[in-house]
Amino acid sequence: MKTVRLAFVALALLSAARGAEDEGTLLSPEAGEGEWKPLIDTLASKGTVVADFTERRYFPFHRGAMVLKGVLRISPGRGLSLQYTQPEPSVLIADSDGLLLKDREGRTQAMRSGSRQSGAIASLLPIMSFDLPALYPRFAIRAHHAGAGWRFDFTPREPEVARSLGDISIAGSGSDVSQIEFKHSASTRVEIEVGQTHSGAALSPGELREFFR
Repeated sequence: MKTVRLAFVALALLSAARGAEDEGTLLSPEAGEGEWKPLIDTLASKGTVVADFTERRYFPFHRGAMVLKGVLRISPGRGLSLQYTQPEPSVLIADSDGLLLKDREGRTQAMRSGSRQSGAIASLLPIMSFDLPALYPRFAIRAHHAGAGWRFDFTPREPEVARSLGDISIAGSGSDVSQIEFKHSASTRVEIEVGQTHSGAALSPGELREFFR
């Protein structure tokens, strides 16, 4: 009986340890980033970033995932650009002036602010830049070890924003981001798989004109 009791205690302790591990490390301006600071500094200092991506959108009323592909660009001082190449060519820009959509003919349209999609895209800019001072007032941020890689979870602080936007996770290994997820619910989410990434190289004047404003 004593052996069985000890086994239950051991299992309970193991379960508690796993639960604590799953919670990750809460980052904050007061507590700092601790062991995560070197990684965050590296991610924040990458400068210009260009990467292929595959985006999968899941909705309860849509059978299977909507799959979009394209090229992601981050330009310090200019913002974030998502160049969609499939299924319909378009460019989506998130910068300090808001969101702008360019269609294949070059026509532009400002996206309505406050929508779920615009909120998700606008959040990508400081998240992909790992601009924690800009993120702390808006999100509770937890860092996790995920096998050989890492994951950061961003939970909106405002209940209304949380209901509209959902939770955001960004994962990767080394100094490269490999996946971004916007999860509103189990059936409503957006997953972005980031492919080969190039960082540090300057964008040409033509790229800046075409993919930014």
